[in-house]
Amino acid sequence: MTPIPIHDLDDPRLAVYRSLKATNATRSLDCFVVEGEKLVERLLASRFPTESVLLTDRHVDRLRATVPDGVPTYVVPFERVHDLVGFPFHRGALACGRRLPWPDWRALWGDATGPLRFVACPRVSNPENLGSIARLADAFAFDAILAGPSCPDPLSRRVLRVSMGSALRVPILTVDDPLALAADMTRELGVAFLAAVAGEATPFESVAIRDRLGIVLGDEDRGVDPAWVAACAESVTIPMPGRASSLNVSTAAAILLHHFRRRH
Repeated sequence: MTPIPIHDLDDPRLAVYRSLKATNATRSLDCFVVEGEKLVERLLASRFPTESVLLTDRHVDRLRATVPDGVPTYVVPFERVHDLVGFPFHRGALACGRRLPWPDWRALWGDATGPLRFVACPRVSNPENLGSIARLADAFAFDAILAGPSCPDPLSRRVLRVSMGSALRVPILTVDDPLALAADMTRELGVAFLAAVAGEATPFESVAIRDRLGIVLGDEDRGVDPAWVAACAESVTIPMPGRASSLNVSTAAAILLHHFRRRH
């Protein structure tokens, strides 16, 4: 790594890092930004090319051995990085990655012979929930997340931060019609989708375990859409003897993903 000191915050090489809070919508860009040392390291280790790294002068020595030669590494004074990114920032390291599409699902699993596990998030709207679900899918070895078009950008800063970089490893396949994709996967891969609902349904611990399954999670306000419930092989619920009527979607995901991974 050869550090490149920059003192002028208007330098065009810093454009992608400027006013991040005000320009959080990155879905339309061909690049994305990660924050913090751990995520910089995980971006460098991922399939996504690293376009550049931005460090404060206090963090250069800590990451000198991590950033490979050939990756432009810009250094700004610690006292000025907050002015650049647009909010108080103390993690000392950012990096810009270049987007790459995930391969088609048939290329990924069309020839698979073993178990397959998926999570479907047709309408999860909170980036922190999607980030938590990505981290859970990574932790419990689920193969991918199927996301609808209204879901947050999987490579947004908040999703990446909450997932601790798991969104760089777990395929998050964002498609216009995830229900049609689920139907294709059921027909061609034998995946049985289970709708996770609140209320009357089969307790999740009583559900027969399949080699190939998908867990469908509802959005934060309305739950699983009736069209998904009708298309799923079964509806499952997490019994709750207390007074709360439902769980946060990422909490429900933690219970279900752990259970179906452990029981497989």
